[in-house]
Parts: sequence; C-alpha cells; structure tokens
Amino acid sequence: MDKMVFVGKNYLEHAQELGDAVPDTPVIFLKPPSILRQVSQWHTTQELSLYDADVHYETEIVLQLKCGGYRISASQAGACIGAVTIGLDMTRRGLQTQLKKQGHPWTIGKVFPDAAVVGPMIPLTQFSDYLTTPFSFTLNGDVRQQSAGELMTFLPIALISYISEFFPLCEGDLIFTGTPAGVGPVNPGDKARLAWGESYWYDVAWTK
Repeated sequence: MDKMVFVGKNYLEHAQELGDAVPDTPVIFLKPPSILRQVSQWHTTQELSLYDADVHYETEIVLQLKCGGYRISASQAGACIGAVTIGLDMTRRGLQTQLKKQGHPWTIGKVFPDAAVVGPMIPLTQFSDYLTTPFSFTLNGDVRQQSAGELMTFLPIALISYISEFFPLCEGDLIFTGTPAGVGPVNPGDKARLAWGESYWYDVAWTK
C-alpha cells in the first residue's frame, strides 16, 4: 500500500448535516498508512486509542485496489477493485471545523493514531452486491448510521477514475468512499459495532 485516499461529503445528507454545500466533484484528502488499524477477523473486538476529546466516527465502505495507474478510464476502473470492507474515518471535528473556517488544510484534524480503521478484506468475487447491501454503525446499542453504497453521490468507479486524474493510484491503496449522515463523538469506554449485511461485523472499543 502506498496511501489511503478519503472522499468527503459523498452522501447528500451528511453534507447537509455538516452545513456544507453538496460538492459538484469529489472532495479528496489523504492519510498515511502509519495511522491505520486493521481488524484481523470478523466477529471480534478491536481496542482503539482515543487521545483527544471531540473525536467523531465516520463509517465508510472501503475499497482495496488490486491494480493502479494514472488517469484510469471509467471503463478500466472497475477492474481495479480487488476487495472491499467496512471501516472508520475518525475526525477531530472541532479542529477540522476551525481549520475549514480559516481556509487551511484539514490534515491535523484527520491524521492521528487510529484515525483510520478497516475490517478484514472481502474479495469482490465473494461480495458482488456490496453496493446494495446495507451497512450500519451502532454505538452503545443505538444505531447511529445506516445506509448503502448505492446512495453515494459518486460511485466507486467514478471515484477511482476521478482520483487517478490527479495522482497515480497503486496496488494495495485503500479508498474510503465517504460516510452517510449520523456522525457523532465517541468517548473512552464507548463500544460500537460495524455491520455489513448479516455475515460481516466487528466491534470496536475506545480507551484512553
């Protein structure tokens, strides 16, 4: 893996809950692999660090690329998806909001230990209906986020083609495709479940 690429505001209701305009093109930012936490098995619990207050969860479908390239056409982009999973893009929301108001990059509001989480990878050949299968995020027993990939503003093939117009994508890169409405804070001691359909789920628990 060379990098993790993240897409912001890719679900209409999430852009609205942030008070932001719905983008005409994908909003793209990067995170380094050094802050990634990968869950090794389904149906297990992963402990995550929580060093700061006002850290928010964002549940997302994540693509793992089996090939890359520069300026990949839409007709070629689908063949680049090797596997998928469900993950978290964690955000220091207050800091991100402050940086946006100042017109500064979001980087320090998005990059910190355990700021990216992914579940075990599911080969696309085993999960061809991943865009129509509902996924959810449940925090301390309450469902906070629930959606399906088909409701994205920009679907995976369009995202891969668009991203590669600006910089090369590499084999193993992860693309976090955006979060639906319902984001919110987590606190030490909170426990959450990320579920995708009936077969795929894992739990995460935050500690200081």
